[in-house]
Amino acid sequence: MLKRVILVLAVIVAGFLTGYYSEAIYDLIWPEKGLQAVGPGSVKKSSDTGENKSITGQSSDYISKGDAISAVKNFPVVEKLARVSELDGTQLIFEVDQEPTEEFPVWLVEIKERHPDKIPESRYFQVDAATGKVLDLQTDELEISGIGLFMTKREVEAALGRPPKSSRVYDKDRKQTVRVSDYKGLEIVFDSKGGIIRLTADDPEHAGPRGIKVGDSKKDAIRMFGKAGGVPTKALVYNPAGDEQVKFSIKLDSDDKIVEVSIEAGQ
Repeated sequence: MLKRVILVLAVIVAGFLTGYYSEAIYDLIWPEKGLQAVGPGSVKKSSDTGENKSITGQSSDYISKGDAISAVKNFPVVEKLARVSELDGTQLIFEVDQEPTEEFPVWLVEIKERHPDKIPESRYFQVDAATGKVLDLQTDELEISGIGLFMTKREVEAALGRPPKSSRVYDKDRKQTVRVSDYKGLEIVFDSKGGIIRLTADDPEHAGPRGIKVGDSKKDAIRMFGKAGGVPTKALVYNPAGDEQVKFSIKLDSDDKIVEVSIEAGQ
């Protein structure tokens, strides 16, 4: 009997020294807790359901925080930004703004641009947590109901028909006369050369890039495009792949619901 007691005590002491117990020994010492290994990639066993749950809450298939930041640093637009920053003294700070979850499996990486003579700015990039691909918004995605920038009036009418209302107005900002075609819930503006320079939708029938539409939430927009940079307002503004000449805007109401989606070419 004494030998058995000594043997059990020896196993317990060895467990304390090595940090490991078999499930049987663990249950003998702490029967109410069940097996709970601690360490990278470990799994917690629920005592009442028997389900396996990740302690970190992240899938083991997801890339790491460091890999997500590296993916953004190696993205062509960011590499170009880094080269410019070396010349003008801008400091680039890379931080993770949001970690991936099962519902939203992307890393949201923020780049803070700090320069002594400029107001600090932020840019956001989404990285697919499973593939490590940067989810950049491309210019050719910027369409509303299949209508995109620089299409002609003839192309638009071939797709949507003749507009119920059309007029010419003088655009003070562009210093030119533009044509405005009004469809139900969709306004299309053509420049003096006949190409589309702005589209604005305020009706859910007209879906924008990646299916975003009026009535969706701010949360929906962030999941699709990431958080917008600049000063926080009741609008989210994005530039495709860092193109400052093209602007994609999502206007929000007081409840953070989308009330307007617009796409505009630079002047």
